[in-house]
Amino acid sequence: MAEVSTKQRAPKQVDLPKQAAITIVGGGIAGLASAWQLSELGVRDVVLLEAESELATHASARNAGIFLPLETSLTAVWLASRSRDLLDARMGTSWLSALGVCLLAGHSDALEELKFTARRLSVYHERWGKEGLAKHLPALSGSACVEALYLPLGGVIDTRLLLERLRQWALAGGVHIATGARVEAVELARTRVAGVRLRDGRHLPSERVVLAAGAWAAELGRTAGSPLALTPHRRHLVQLRGEQLPGPQTPVVWRVDEPVYYRPEAGGILASPCDETPTEPGVPACDDSVVASLSAKLQRLAPKLASASTVERGWACLRTVSSDGDLTVGPDGRVKGLYWCAGLGGRGMSCGTAAGELLARTMLGLAHPLARPLSPERFLS
Repeated sequence: MAEVSTKQRAPKQVDLPKQAAITIVGGGIAGLASAWQLSELGVRDVVLLEAESELATHASARNAGIFLPLETSLTAVWLASRSRDLLDARMGTSWLSALGVCLLAGHSDALEELKFTARRLSVYHERWGKEGLAKHLPALSGSACVEALYLPLGGVIDTRLLLERLRQWALAGGVHIATGARVEAVELARTRVAGVRLRDGRHLPSERVVLAAGAWAAELGRTAGSPLALTPHRRHLVQLRGEQLPGPQTPVVWRVDEPVYYRPEAGGILASPCDETPTEPGVPACDDSVVASLSAKLQRLAPKLASASTVERGWACLRTVSSDGDLTVGPDGRVKGLYWCAGLGGRGMSCGTAAGELLARTMLGLAHPLARPLSPERFLS
């Protein structure tokens, strides 16, 4: 019988090129979309480094996958619309289950800003009062909500398909993708980017570096002496089961004045109390008390649903937000060659594809209507 070794093998080193014109740190939707869009614009020698053994394992894989075409942020609405255009052009409608999104409130005033934004940006919507809600959403019988905006072009994204397509398009464009490649620091030569240093001690010389690392982007910026106020927040998702829950074609239902939402999911519903607790980068632990708070919110939103459902499981995910709540995309302004595609704030699935396009265009000096509003320089004045 052969002797079995008890020695632990060192992890296999991933293959890297000798250098890169552009290194993207982060393999979630922001990094993948940026890589694809750079390749679409003809940029070569792009390397994407993902710390985990698989792409998109944190925020991009642990979210509710809701495509939200309307919110109070004008830039987010614009990016969501542009993401739709980009994805429809390549994938048709396969990336989205257009169930619609219903934004509700317990009093009409809470929807005024959303109505204004919808009119200003021509976001198609319908207005439902109590009768409309009773007709279209019987699960809301007895709800405290009195008015809603229904967005038929919203729905649920096939996140696995979307992320896989972005990966394929980036590879087809010549992007080198390496997983298990944890970047420890951005390296500088005086006041400009020189490359990145990996945790295993290797160096990848690069002319430009893009920080698309979600919750880890801020600490990587600090290694370059360029901090930005990007804060990871924990949010819980809960899988509910029951025999009398709404069917699979039910719209996404989202109360905006007492934030809580639910959507159909695999024979049940996926719901969130929309909690936002600042936390450290990593895989956040699930807080049972927060999961329990969902019940009270659902009781006021949809009493029938709350009484007919039980918690199957719950988990927590991260959403990283900037100090003003908008995305942060573009050149750093303090270190030449350093760029950001971060602070997506839970909007990654709706806005991430268009954010990648914005990043790519700013890197090449091409015009974009959101280049100035979303630039990191808005925090540096």
